[in-house]
Amino acid sequence: MISTKRARCQPQRSVLLRHQPFRLYFTGQALSTFGDSLVPLTIAFAALQVGGAGALGLVLAANRVPIAVLVLFGGALGDRWDRRVVMVGADVLRCGTQAISGLLLVSGQAELWHLVVLQALAGAGTAVFTPAAAGLVPELVPRSALQQANALLGLATNTNKVVSISVAGVLVAAAGPGVALLVDAATFATSACSLLMLRLPVQARETGRRSLWSEVRSGARLVAATPWLRAMLAYSALLQALVIGPHMVAGPLLAAQLFGGAGAWATIGVVQAVGSILGGAVALRWRPRQPLVAALGVGVLMVPYLLLFAAGAPLWLVAAAAVAVGAQGALFLAVQATLIQRWMPDDAVSRAAAWSQLGNLVLLPASLAVAGPVVAEVGGQAVLLVGAAWLVVSTFVAVASAVRHGPRNEEAPPAAEAGGAAAS
Repeated sequence: MISTKRARCQPQRSVLLRHQPFRLYFTGQALSTFGDSLVPLTIAFAALQVGGAGALGLVLAANRVPIAVLVLFGGALGDRWDRRVVMVGADVLRCGTQAISGLLLVSGQAELWHLVVLQALAGAGTAVFTPAAAGLVPELVPRSALQQANALLGLATNTNKVVSISVAGVLVAAAGPGVALLVDAATFATSACSLLMLRLPVQARETGRRSLWSEVRSGARLVAATPWLRAMLAYSALLQALVIGPHMVAGPLLAAQLFGGAGAWATIGVVQAVGSILGGAVALRWRPRQPLVAALGVGVLMVPYLLLFAAGAPLWLVAAAAVAVGAQGALFLAVQATLIQRWMPDDAVSRAAAWSQLGNLVLLPASLAVAGPVVAEVGGQAVLLVGAAWLVVSTFVAVASAVRHGPRNEEAPPAAEAGGAAAS
């Protein structure tokens, strides 16, 4: 039995650490996500530089709205055309928009409308890139190593988020937001080059004369016809709307009331980020027998944090519990991506991934807008307690359903083993 387990684990390590296509892809994406992590702080100061406080929300919305509107069409493109080509095109678009934004800022010629238009185009590129990327990973590694691959990519992303906070601050302070955007443009160029260097079979797909809108509708029908996927996406979307969004509003308020202000909230955020790195490390080795049950069940790791925060526990205790919050997020994302990649047909992976992103993109902003007045009316503690109660009940219901209907790792997935062929 021990030798069998070793034989099963060895190919996964070989694919992730020694297989050249995945290593090349991982390097490009690690650099690209580092550049992405610079953008929130950088673009905020760029907007303030050209238009003052009133411009900040407009520029941020200009980037996020196209992602929410176009992500389903991005999923359709990823399933219709060669995903690598789609991703390269998106990287070229984002490289160009960030380079132009950076040059305009450096030269002092940037105006508000420049940033709005350019960041909207960058958002459109992200809407196209992200679903296609979810579909490309199974072409790089065997399906048995998908969770490890997703965990490794998530680990790089979460590590970049921690590192980039200080790097972005130094870049903006020392050289200005324009230089930081030029760095981001360079990382997109690196990502495009790494994708072009991949040697993979062309994945042309025959779709007849169906429009992209028809592809989007067929993706919606596929999600509706797959009970385990429908349950997972609904759980994730409602988690964002009823727990994450209210917490993002109530958290800073409680940190100011209980712990003295922004420093405490920043401490909690950094600890959560460290927890996400630890969660990614766990996901590299964790192989749950029932992955859907595992993905949903880790949600309860947030409950102690919410209860302690609402009860006004000491900051060190709230921060310690926040480690589990970050860890569960990393675990959920790694397992969720693997479920979609392994158990959805190859020509539907990008559309399913797009639907998984849509709930976060639409419900979270709506939740943030509603949570403000609610927190002002009932208080931050009450909002967190309601979120904790919802989390317990919804997780119990979702897990009970997943035990009966969710995919199991010992079952053969319905999709062809295309990833294993490509990676062997």
